[in-house]
Amino acid sequence: MLNEMRFGTMKQSSIEAFRRLTREIHYTDGIGATELFPRREDVDRSNSSRLNALNTNGWSYNAVDGGTVDPLQREKLLSNFMATKHIVIKQDAQVMLIKNMDESLVNGSMGIVQGFCHKPLFDVDFNGKWVRDMNMDDLSEEEREKKEKARALMESKLSSTTPLPVVRFKVPGGFRDQIIDFEAFKVELPNGEVQASRSQVRKRSA
Repeated sequence: MLNEMRFGTMKQSSIEAFRRLTREIHYTDGIGATELFPRREDVDRSNSSRLNALNTNGWSYNAVDGGTVDPLQREKLLSNFMATKHIVIKQDAQVMLIKNMDESLVNGSMGIVQGFCHKPLFDVDFNGKWVRDMNMDDLSEEEREKKEKARALMESKLSSTTPLPVVRFKVPGGFRDQIIDFEAFKVELPNGEVQASRSQVRKRSA
Protein backbone atom coordinates (compact mmCIF):
# COMPACT_ATOMS: atom_id res chain seq x y z
CA MET A 1 0.00 0.00 0.00
CA LEU A 2 2.82 2.40 0.84
CA ASN A 3 4.60 1.58 -2.41
CA GLU A 4 1.39 2.27 -4.32
CA MET A 5 1.26 5.66 -2.62
CA ARG A 6 4.93 6.38 -3.39
CA PHE A 7 4.44 5.66 -7.08
CA GLY A 8 1.02 7.31 -7.32
CA THR A 9 -0.76 4.11 -8.39
CA MET A 10 -3.28 3.69 -5.58
CA LYS A 11 -5.80 0.86 -5.91
CA GLN A 12 -9.33 1.62 -4.78
CA SER A 13 -9.07 -1.11 -2.12
CA SER A 14 -5.94 0.57 -0.69
CA ILE A 15 -7.62 3.98 -0.68
CA GLU A 16 -10.58 2.55 1.22
CA ALA A 17 -8.28 0.80 3.70
CA PHE A 18 -6.45 4.06 4.45
CA ARG A 19 -9.74 5.93 4.82
CA ARG A 20 -10.97 3.35 7.35
CA LEU A 21 -8.08 4.45 9.58
CA THR A 22 -9.44 8.00 9.77
CA ARG A 23 -10.49 8.88 13.33
CA GLU A 24 -10.06 11.61 15.88
CA ILE A 25 -7.12 10.94 18.17
CA HIS A 26 -6.85 12.42 21.66
CA TYR A 27 -3.36 13.00 23.06
CA THR A 28 -2.69 13.42 26.76
CA ASP A 29 1.05 14.15 26.66
CA GLY A 30 0.83 17.52 24.90
CA ILE A 31 2.71 16.18 21.85
CA GLY A 32 0.92 16.62 18.53
CA ALA A 33 0.92 14.03 15.76
CA THR A 34 3.88 13.99 13.38
CA GLU A 35 2.95 15.03 9.85
CA LEU A 36 4.60 13.36 6.86
CA PHE A 37 5.32 15.23 3.63
CA PRO A 38 6.80 14.03 0.32
CA ARG A 39 9.25 16.94 -0.06
CA ARG A 40 11.59 18.77 2.28
CA GLU A 41 10.20 22.13 1.10
CA ASP A 42 6.76 21.07 2.36
CA VAL A 43 8.23 20.08 5.71
CA ASP A 44 10.02 23.41 6.04
CA ARG A 45 6.86 25.32 5.08
CA SER A 46 4.78 23.51 7.70
CA ASN A 47 7.43 23.95 10.40
CA SER A 48 7.81 27.67 9.63
CA SER A 49 4.06 28.17 9.78
CA ARG A 50 3.80 26.54 13.21
CA LEU A 51 6.83 28.41 14.50
CA ASN A 52 5.55 31.78 13.30
CA ALA A 53 2.27 31.14 15.11
CA LEU A 54 4.09 31.07 18.45
CA ASN A 55 4.28 34.42 20.23
CA THR A 56 7.24 33.37 22.40
CA ASN A 57 10.94 34.12 22.73
CA GLY A 58 13.40 32.25 20.57
CA TRP A 59 16.97 31.98 19.35
CA SER A 60 18.57 31.19 16.01
CA TYR A 61 21.46 28.78 15.57
CA ASN A 62 23.91 28.76 12.66
CA ALA A 63 25.79 25.57 11.84
CA VAL A 64 29.56 25.34 11.49
CA ASP A 65 30.49 23.35 8.37
CA GLY A 66 33.75 21.67 7.45
CA GLY A 67 35.23 18.79 5.45
CA THR A 68 38.02 17.90 3.06
CA VAL A 69 36.15 17.87 -0.28
CA ASP A 70 35.77 20.91 -2.52
CA PRO A 71 33.02 23.40 -1.50
CA LEU A 72 30.55 22.44 -4.25
CA GLN A 73 30.72 18.72 -3.49
CA ARG A 74 30.58 19.45 0.25
CA GLU A 75 27.38 21.49 -0.17
CA LYS A 76 25.79 18.58 -2.04
CA LEU A 77 26.69 16.20 0.78
CA LEU A 78 25.48 18.65 3.44
CA SER A 79 22.16 19.14 1.65
CA ASN A 80 21.28 15.54 2.55
CA PHE A 81 21.84 16.11 6.27
CA MET A 82 18.85 16.28 8.62
CA ALA A 83 20.72 19.05 10.45
CA THR A 84 20.06 22.33 8.64
CA LYS A 85 22.41 25.25 8.03
CA HIS A 86 20.20 27.58 10.06
CA ILE A 87 17.46 26.86 12.58
CA VAL A 88 15.19 29.04 14.70
CA ILE A 89 13.83 27.56 17.93
CA LYS A 90 11.15 29.12 20.12
CA GLN A 91 9.82 28.39 23.57
CA ASP A 92 6.74 26.09 23.44
CA ALA A 93 7.76 24.74 20.01
CA GLN A 94 7.39 21.02 19.44
CA VAL A 95 10.72 19.54 18.33
CA MET A 96 12.23 16.20 17.42
CA LEU A 97 15.69 14.79 18.13
CA ILE A 98 17.61 13.91 14.98
CA LYS A 99 20.43 12.02 16.70
CA ASN A 100 20.61 9.54 19.57
CA MET A 101 21.61 10.90 22.97
CA ASP A 102 21.19 7.82 25.19
CA GLU A 103 18.88 4.83 25.65
CA SER A 104 15.77 6.89 26.41
CA LEU A 105 16.39 9.91 24.16
CA VAL A 106 16.86 8.72 20.60
CA ASN A 107 16.51 9.87 17.01
CA GLY A 108 12.80 10.65 16.64
CA SER A 109 12.09 11.48 20.30
CA MET A 110 9.57 14.33 20.56
CA GLY A 111 9.41 17.12 23.10
CA ILE A 112 8.39 20.68 23.89
CA VAL A 113 10.88 23.54 24.34
CA GLN A 114 10.65 24.82 27.94
CA GLY A 115 13.09 27.69 27.55
CA PHE A 116 16.78 28.45 27.04
CA CYS A 117 19.78 28.11 29.31
CA HIS A 118 23.58 28.22 29.20
CA LYS A 119 25.03 24.75 29.67
CA PRO A 120 27.09 25.48 32.84
CA LEU A 121 23.91 26.77 34.53
CA PHE A 122 21.67 23.85 33.54
CA ASP A 123 20.52 21.56 36.34
CA VAL A 124 17.60 19.20 37.03
CA ASP A 125 15.99 18.03 40.25
CA PHE A 126 15.58 14.40 41.32
CA ASN A 127 12.40 14.17 39.21
CA GLY A 128 14.25 15.20 36.06
CA LYS A 129 12.70 18.66 35.99
CA TRP A 130 14.76 21.67 34.94
CA VAL A 131 15.78 23.80 37.92
CA ARG A 132 15.84 27.34 36.55
CA ASP A 133 17.26 28.91 39.71
CA MET A 134 19.49 27.60 42.43
CA ASN A 135 17.63 26.22 45.42
CA MET A 136 19.28 27.94 48.35
CA ASP A 137 16.58 27.47 50.97
CA ASP A 138 18.79 25.30 53.16
CA LEU A 139 21.90 27.49 52.90
CA SER A 140 23.18 29.93 55.47
CA GLU A 141 23.16 33.62 54.58
CA GLU A 142 26.92 33.55 53.94
CA GLU A 143 26.72 30.47 51.71
CA ARG A 144 23.75 31.93 49.83
CA GLU A 145 25.67 35.15 49.18
CA LYS A 146 28.67 33.21 47.82
CA LYS A 147 26.43 31.14 45.53
CA GLU A 148 24.63 34.22 44.21
CA LYS A 149 27.91 35.99 43.50
CA ALA A 150 29.31 32.93 41.72
CA ARG A 151 26.17 32.63 39.58
CA ALA A 152 26.19 36.35 38.74
CA LEU A 153 29.84 36.08 37.67
CA MET A 154 29.08 33.03 35.50
CA GLU A 155 26.09 34.76 33.89
CA SER A 156 28.25 37.80 33.17
CA LYS A 157 30.86 35.64 31.41
CA LEU A 158 28.16 33.86 29.36
CA SER A 159 26.17 36.96 28.45
CA SER A 160 27.75 37.22 25.00
CA THR A 161 26.99 33.60 24.06
CA THR A 162 23.73 32.08 22.83
CA PRO A 163 21.86 29.92 25.35
CA LEU A 164 20.80 26.41 24.36
CA PRO A 165 17.24 25.06 24.21
CA VAL A 166 15.89 22.99 27.10
CA VAL A 167 13.35 20.39 25.95
CA ARG A 168 10.85 18.38 27.98
CA PHE A 169 10.68 14.88 26.52
CA LYS A 170 8.06 12.27 27.27
CA VAL A 171 9.88 9.17 28.53
CA PRO A 172 8.66 5.90 30.08
CA GLY A 173 7.27 6.68 33.51
CA GLY A 174 7.04 10.44 33.08
CA PHE A 175 9.09 13.19 31.49
CA ARG A 176 12.68 14.38 31.35
CA ASP A 177 14.09 17.86 30.77
CA GLN A 178 17.27 17.96 28.70
CA ILE A 179 19.48 20.74 27.39
CA ILE A 180 20.27 20.20 23.71
CA ASP A 181 23.85 21.00 22.74
CA PHE A 182 25.57 21.20 19.37
CA GLU A 183 26.50 17.88 17.81
CA ALA A 184 28.70 16.89 14.86
CA PHE A 185 27.04 15.29 11.82
CA LYS A 186 29.49 14.00 9.22
CA VAL A 187 30.24 11.95 6.13
CA GLU A 188 33.34 9.91 6.86
CA LEU A 189 35.44 7.57 4.72
CA PRO A 190 36.63 4.19 6.09
CA ASN A 191 40.12 5.67 6.57
CA GLY A 192 38.71 8.33 8.91
CA GLU A 193 38.76 11.21 6.45
CA VAL A 194 35.79 13.52 7.08
CA GLN A 195 34.52 14.62 3.67
CA ALA A 196 31.78 16.87 5.06
CA SER A 197 30.74 17.83 8.57
CA ARG A 198 28.19 20.07 10.20
CA SER A 199 27.99 21.08 13.85
CA GLN A 200 24.41 22.00 14.76
CA VAL A 201 21.91 21.51 17.58
CA ARG A 202 20.68 17.94 17.28
CA LYS A 203 17.02 18.64 16.77
CA ARG A 204 14.58 20.25 14.40
CA SER A 205 11.01 21.50 14.47
CA ALA A 206 8.48 18.70 14.45
